[in-house]
Amino acid sequence: MRAGTPLRLMAQHHETGPIPLAAAHAASGLHLLLGVIAASQDAVAQGDVDTLAAQAEQMEAAREALETAIGNTDIVLNMLKSAGL
Repeated sequence: MRAGTPLRLMAQHHETGPIPLAAAHAASGLHLLLGVIAASQDAVAQGDVDTLAAQAEQMEAAREALETAIGNTDIVLNMLKSAGL
């Protein structure tokens, strides 16, 4: 949370480039996955299938955030390639 909050604040500005955006999305995805772990630990031990199934939406959101982070990283890599770097 501590790392993600400043990244999200930075990413709100229009002039922010793709690297801070990628970092903000990656932080959000990681935060969501950590939440899934926290919610699932007891559920696995107790065989609580309903709680585990309820985490699917959070896992999809985490996947989407991480894919967006990859997309922003690809933007930077493509910019570097087009500049011959």
